[in-house]
Amino acid sequence: MAEKRDFLDELIDLQSDWRALSDLPSSMVSSITGETERKVFNPADYKEKPFANSNRCLRVASGREDVCSRCLEACPVHAVTIHNQSVLIGDDCRKCGLCAAVCPTETFSTRRHTPRQVYDKIARAASAYEQCYVTCTRALKRVPKENEVVLACVGAIPRDLWFSLLADYDNIGVYLPVGICDRCRTTTGEEVYTDAIGTAEEWADAALGLEVEGTALTHELTRAYKRSQFVSGAIHSAERLVTRTNPALAGAKAVAQKISDHSKRLDRLQRELEAAVGAKTSTNRQRVLTQSRKLMMGALQHDEGLADLVRLEVPVCDSSLCTMCGDCAKACTTRAIDLDKKGHITVRSPYCVSCGACVTVCEDGALSMEPMDVHELVVPDKVAEEVARKKAQAKEQATKYLDEGKKQLNRVADALEKLDDDDA
Repeated sequence: MAEKRDFLDELIDLQSDWRALSDLPSSMVSSITGETERKVFNPADYKEKPFANSNRCLRVASGREDVCSRCLEACPVHAVTIHNQSVLIGDDCRKCGLCAAVCPTETFSTRRHTPRQVYDKIARAASAYEQCYVTCTRALKRVPKENEVVLACVGAIPRDLWFSLLADYDNIGVYLPVGICDRCRTTTGEEVYTDAIGTAEEWADAALGLEVEGTALTHELTRAYKRSQFVSGAIHSAERLVTRTNPALAGAKAVAQKISDHSKRLDRLQRELEAAVGAKTSTNRQRVLTQSRKLMMGALQHDEGLADLVRLEVPVCDSSLCTMCGDCAKACTTRAIDLDKKGHITVRSPYCVSCGACVTVCEDGALSMEPMDVHELVVPDKVAEEVARKKAQAKEQATKYLDEGKKQLNRVADALEKLDDDDA
């Protein structure tokens, strides 16, 4: 339902029209003289060859080839090889990012396209614009607008990241013209992003928008963003005369603050998790909370009800069959499985990525994958609980003072009524 316009919206439109009119002469001169600065679209600017952390690889940790082959199956040119305890990426890598998207332990990574960075970029566009589009270099073929996030392949976004985006924003869509994936040499990309988006939509109980016509793309700022710019510019007009600050930065600062607050909440979530279950195993090995899992947990903190829709599995141990060989703990590179000195196996659900490697390596059949209680991923936020507690106390105190004030007024009213009776 469209938001009702008011006088402030009319002023914003007038200001926008006036700026466009005042900028017209300079833009005409620039076009005539050819002095306009034109950016050149280069697909290579949006691609990045990943590097591998072999210590995270399930095959390397377990020494077995049957525990995982996701990256090998997703790579369209078979550029990934795992040999002699090392994960190697060949020179024929297409830099599509699919290996990083499908790897549950985040063995593959890049410097500019980590899950946190991609989330922040998409969230920044979705916060400022009415619609945010995720697309690829072949689909766009031009310099992107501010609300267009270009990746080497749409399949480079992991399932958990899609879930967190859909849970937090309702104006994110994908721009892919019809048939664009059919002619792409990244032949596995469509299958990867179809599976990831389909699962994320089920978990988030939301639908991702799809646009296939370039002429239908919109680039309108949100009403809240424009109002923030206008109000800030009006309040600080006198200051701008002295400092020459730019009022257009007001909306951008608000969005940046929103992204910063989200990042702080995620970091606080990890600290609370580590305080609750421990950052290390009983053998003093550091647990690994993947970025994608952290983003998922952040979304669940925001809406715990989504935990009923998310379907994940964790290993469960039958102690009567366990021989305490330790192969499961060795294969788990996120250290979600802990085997203590007494032979007790503990699985920490937040760190488990449901890869199933531990079940595969257990020769005694003591482990099996069973549905996880996803509510375990909701970590109590002590800071938020403290704020809520103080608010409740303040409300209770205010109610107490209000009741006391009413009693005082009633006593005064009774006294005045008694005086009137005495005078009568």
